[in-house]
Amino acid sequence: MVRKIYDFLSSVKLAIFLLLTLAVTSIIGTIIEQQQDPDKYLREYGETTYKIFKFLGFTDVYHSWWYILLLMLLAINLIVCSIKRLPKIWKVAKEPRKTFPEGYEKTLKVVHKITLAGDIKEIKNSVIDSLDKLRYKPEVSKEDKEEIHVFADKNVFARFGVYIVHFGVLLVLIGGLLTAVFGYRGYMNLAEGTSSNLVSFFSSSKIIELPFSIKCNKFFIDFYPSGMPKAYISDLSVIENGKEVYRKKIRVNDPLKYNGVYFYQASYGQGVATLQIKEGNKTKTVEIAFGQPIELSQNTFLRIVSIDGNTLAMGVEFIQNGKARAGVIQPFNFFKVPGTDIVFSVVDVKPAFYTGLQVAKDPGTWVVWIGSTILILGLIVAFFIPHRRVWTRIKKGKEGKVTLVIGGMTNKGTEGLASELEEVLGVLKSSYCPNTPKEENDG
Repeated sequence: MVRKIYDFLSSVKLAIFLLLTLAVTSIIGTIIEQQQDPDKYLREYGETTYKIFKFLGFTDVYHSWWYILLLMLLAINLIVCSIKRLPKIWKVAKEPRKTFPEGYEKTLKVVHKITLAGDIKEIKNSVIDSLDKLRYKPEVSKEDKEEIHVFADKNVFARFGVYIVHFGVLLVLIGGLLTAVFGYRGYMNLAEGTSSNLVSFFSSSKIIELPFSIKCNKFFIDFYPSGMPKAYISDLSVIENGKEVYRKKIRVNDPLKYNGVYFYQASYGQGVATLQIKEGNKTKTVEIAFGQPIELSQNTFLRIVSIDGNTLAMGVEFIQNGKARAGVIQPFNFFKVPGTDIVFSVVDVKPAFYTGLQVAKDPGTWVVWIGSTILILGLIVAFFIPHRRVWTRIKKGKEGKVTLVIGGMTNKGTEGLASELEEVLGVLKSSYCPNTPKEENDG
């Protein structure tokens, strides 16, 4: 049973299936806008299709449980595949045959055999020097009075290029998992002079409380004569422990970043309400932009989502323990918050502009960048750097002649190997074969 699970997890077919499935789901996540307001989905797709999309997780693909599961399975598949194939590749790379017995040259891709005149040890030294200049690591694997074998290796690390690729892909997957599990993307609507630490999700009632607040000091907006927005800029401050710790004017594509959270200038709107909130003998007045939640008590939030220009009736949402309940209220009347002793009233509404900020936290970004860099390096090693091996057999013959057989193999670029062996032969011929006779055998 364990063997079957191991074989399944190390299967190439599983890797292909997972890659194709992730590709398809990524296409879905590109076609269908992610983490948008439910009203937008209802307008574009209708209620039935929206419910299907939401059930399948298509409105937030990259945070769905099944997408995270696919990433985890692909990561496990990569790890198991690598472990399964590592012993064989390690043996090929680290335990090569170093001697060059008779007949072994028939297994090599490039082979040359020549007869030279000279001392066998001097020829050996010349071969070693030539290979060393070509950045091989030569060594004498066998030596006696009659015969010397020289083995040389080059770019052994290229055999592990696929593992560098696997490691890079694994880091990218880990970065994706970090973002899917711990990252988020939401929004904040802030009127001038107001601050908040509450981030709303686009496609759900979930609200995140940041450990610091963002204050909108000033919001600038400029329009073209046609009425289209020309530019909008927000002057924001980060408030921590009641003090301003950072300030920046943000524009489109120029966000504020603080503690790994990005605040992008994304939109703007009109509508700022003043609320009076009473709890027992305590009364407070707060100002909020439409769409921005306010915390009334622990795990209980309120936000104004719309206003009827004729009747001034306001659509509101009460969010308690992550669940939203819609309601309609009239200004200047007090309303009791369900499940609490809190009452509130909207005492003023202004058509003032507010800034719309997109808030994003992506803890896996740097992991993905590092993984992508390693992945590219791995691909360069795997596809463009060859692992080459050369064997040389130098054998003493009759009448002061020496027979030399040199051959090699490579996992890519046979022409390059042949060129290097020709270079070694050129040195030997010029030194030990002044008349440069033809080779006896060239395979």
